[in-house]
Amino acid sequence: MLATIASEKLLLTLWVGGLWAIGYLAVPMAFVNLSDVTVAGNYAGQLFSAINMLGLGCGAVLIVSKVVQYKTKVKQMWRFWVLLAMAVMSAAFIFYLQPQMAEIKQLDWRADTQLTELFSLLHSISQNLYLALSLLGLALVLSTDKQLQSIKAS
Repeated sequence: MLATIASEKLLLTLWVGGLWAIGYLAVPMAFVNLSDVTVAGNYAGQLFSAINMLGLGCGAVLIVSKVVQYKTKVKQMWRFWVLLAMAVMSAAFIFYLQPQMAEIKQLDWRADTQLTELFSLLHSISQNLYLALSLLGLALVLSTDKQLQSIKAS
């Protein structure tokens, strides 16, 4: 049981740590240090794609683990619902936002007002969703799992 909890903590920390390292360190540094904004943007897109794929994988494993451990009681656990929301957000990035933004970038979007506005909207949604994902993840990392507390107490 303790090994399962440690594995879950490791997966969660990998996912959330990656979110924070990429979104709030690597990407800003790319825009500061790379001379071409387009190159920095493409690099950022690749980093976001990678962390969202990792997140979806980690999220799936964590969700399945919770369901296997707690069966129907999982519905009463706020941590389960936060994990599910985070996995859905990662899926939204992977299957909708990132492909839409990549498609727009393939066109002459800066010359087309509608495409520029659409890209701006998608970028804004992405930023807010990424912030929500980061904060939800931080809440999970910083909170204490009651199951872990009960094992430590015994």
